Amino acid sequence: MHFITRVLKSWPRMVASHGLTLLPPMIHRMQLENGVPVPLARCCTLVEAWAERSDDGGELVTRSIMIEMQKLIREHRSYDEENLLAALQSALLLLIILLFGGGSQPPLPVNKASRLLVAFWEMKNRLADTGLFLQEEVHHTSPDWSAWVMVSAKRRTILALHHMEWAWSVLHGYPELACLELGPLPAPSARYLWEEQDERTWYALYQKWRMQWKDGYYAMSELFPIQPGAELDERTEAWLAEADAFGVMMMGEGQ
Repeated sequence: MHFITRVLKSWPRMVASHGLTLLPPMIHRMQLENGVPVPLARCCTLVEAWAERSDDGGELVTRSIMIEMQKLIREHRSYDEENLLAALQSALLLLIILLFGGGSQPPLPVNKASRLLVAFWEMKNRLADTGLFLQEEVHHTSPDWSAWVMVSAKRRTILALHHMEWAWSVLHGYPELACLELGPLPAPSARYLWEEQDERTWYALYQKWRMQWKDGYYAMSELFPIQPGAELDERTEAWLAEADAFGVMMMGEGQ
């Protein structure tokens, strides 16, 4: 749990230090091609203010973040798919700050934090309703690159939210969130696919990946039952060998 919490807390710090030149692992570079989505732009401003706050400025920053959170909750129904994704990614980064604190800034009280988490479930469900699978993935054929990027970013964002909720629940003695409905999802994609920036190269790499995984993609349901100290099965080892830092974090839940 502490490993996952430390990784999560590094993401707002990453944005504060590097803006969006170095991206947290659920945000894809393609999302920024036509400019930074408004929710992410506002998030960056708040994260920078959080990182630069004075010792007595934490309360003001917290109030500003809470105002933004309420704005996202209020407006998310009007967002298209791309802005809804950006809004949930922004909410994730800001929730990490509020739930886990940092430095001289304490986390939100448990009762306020729990209500805030519940308030964002609708947004998470709305994003899931836009689709978390591609037909090509189901039928093991090659998808459109931009469609794959979008669905991969959505899955990563929802998985990151689950891990944040899980870590917070364990930290405060709440029942663990099983989220078995995430089981059919493909586990986070191979690093070389997620990070590739050239479309033609990506297609070639995807063909290679598809041949390697000819029996079907590695699913989250295969990852969930792994026990501490147990040997990994061959499929899990093969998936982990290709994983980026986000995939490695998935191994930290309960392990």
